Amino acid sequence: MNIYELTTSQKNTIDKAKKIYGEYWKDEIRKGWRTGVYRWGLDSDEIAELQRMRNTIGNKGLELIK
Repeated sequence: MNIYELTTSQKNTIDKAKKIYGEYWKDEIRKGWRTGVYRWGLDSDEIAELQRMRNTIGNKGLELIK
């Protein structure tokens, strides 16, 4: 699997982040990646998924997600 191909779980988590954070969702994810703290709306499994994504795709991969 290409590191930029998202799993179903990753896609679902990104879709939820888009709904919660709106047009600035990537900025909010980057803040969470830097601090480990995410604003309201995501559960612990989704936060863990985002942290795994930070470790695998990083900022470069995040930029490729539409």
